[in-house]
Amino acid sequence: MKRILLALALCAAACKPSGDAPQSPKGSVIVLGQLIDRTGSIATPSWAESIRLAVAHANQVLKQSGKTVRFEVAEANSGNAPEMARAGALQLVKQQNAKAIITDSSQDDIGVNMLNYDGDASHQLDVPIVCMACTSPAIDNPQAQDADPVKQAALRNGKGWNFRTTMSDAYQARMVVHMLVSAGQRGDVNGDGKFKLSIYASDDPYGHGFSDAIKGDALKAHPGAIIEQIYHDVKANPAEYDWAADVAKVTDKKSHAKADALPDAVVEITFPKFSVGFTKAFLASGSKVRLVHTHNFRAARIIETLKASVEGQEGTSQAVLGEGTAAQAFTEDLKASTGQPPAFRDAAAYDAAMTVMLAALQAAERRHLPDAGLVSGAEIRDAMRAINDAKGERVSAGTAGVARALELIAAGKPLDYQGASGPCNFDERGDVVAQLARFQVQGGKFVDVDRFDCLKDPSCPQVHERAEGR
Repeated sequence: MKRILLALALCAAACKPSGDAPQSPKGSVIVLGQLIDRTGSIATPSWAESIRLAVAHANQVLKQSGKTVRFEVAEANSGNAPEMARAGALQLVKQQNAKAIITDSSQDDIGVNMLNYDGDASHQLDVPIVCMACTSPAIDNPQAQDADPVKQAALRNGKGWNFRTTMSDAYQARMVVHMLVSAGQRGDVNGDGKFKLSIYASDDPYGHGFSDAIKGDALKAHPGAIIEQIYHDVKANPAEYDWAADVAKVTDKKSHAKADALPDAVVEITFPKFSVGFTKAFLASGSKVRLVHTHNFRAARIIETLKASVEGQEGTSQAVLGEGTAAQAFTEDLKASTGQPPAFRDAAAYDAAMTVMLAALQAAERRHLPDAGLVSGAEIRDAMRAINDAKGERVSAGTAGVARALELIAAGKPLDYQGASGPCNFDERGDVVAQLARFQVQGGKFVDVDRFDCLKDPSCPQVHERAEGR
């Protein structure tokens, strides 16, 4: 509790309303709490820009339609640190009246949701938490197990406050394993008669969850596989950490000092600022072992820092964009606003904000509230799935899609929001399913070379049409 109060005090100066969202002088404001990393290991400025674009789209349509309610963003820095994220969440909800929280990493999402289960009434947020970058398979899992009963309750999401607009790593794990065991002789590419996989991951819920999912799927696909799991400290200073020592561990003929075999592949699962150090050391080692990156490698800072040395590097991730009108509208508007095309997770950030706003407007209309600003966090939570009615008319991202959504809401008709990142159909757990991609660095850019459609089938079959570069 003392640590939360200290972090809350430190956070106060960093939690501020954004001036980017126009307010209605005679109407009311619905505040969205933006709780994303601005200074830590996953800080990505374009995520905030994507959230602001969603708010601008909604407010533009509300103004044109004569509505007096407006949306506003209040900001806090999660730092990709759970204690800081919890303090930020309390500041946003308790002091700035945020009706929803948009957050980022797995550890931040879990930490914030734990406030709803720690038994302290002053911590109860009572607002939906929408995570746009948390991928741990343990999140929103009714069977999740943890020694900490509060954390276990948050993972199971029994109160239904937690949602995410990014896919669980359970899907990506299956894709990674399928890709690896399809190479050579059931994964054995060095000809020693064994399939050994070394997994290098961050020592946090994201790293452990993803690593364990890959291990489990690898052993199912190849029961005799040797799986080595090595974790690094997420509080380490990247500039001082001995990355070369860890590279030596994952590429030698040992597993935790016990002799076995040379690995056929190394999969790295960590945050961008750590991935830079590990990848640089791996390339410097001259190892011929196949290195497969995962989604956090797909960050601008990787290419900005490592430049041409990562040309040809490969990895897996959720697709940068969905398909169709929504993805196109988002791409054009973000580029017009920022001068840059969408980066990884930008579409999920946009959809996190847009789903909350549409749910708020839907809830206010259904409750016949005289002022939409009076909508409660619980009412928004309960409407989150109502904006994805399979029987409703499809509406896309962008102002045209939002305008049509408002018309349907006002008429009491169902709608089905098709997001910039994909359909955004929240299941009973609060999760979504989209497409995955295998990417490579080509010409200094991340390029999708294959797509896999998890919407059609949980096995995520390959889309037999070459994906375009993103």
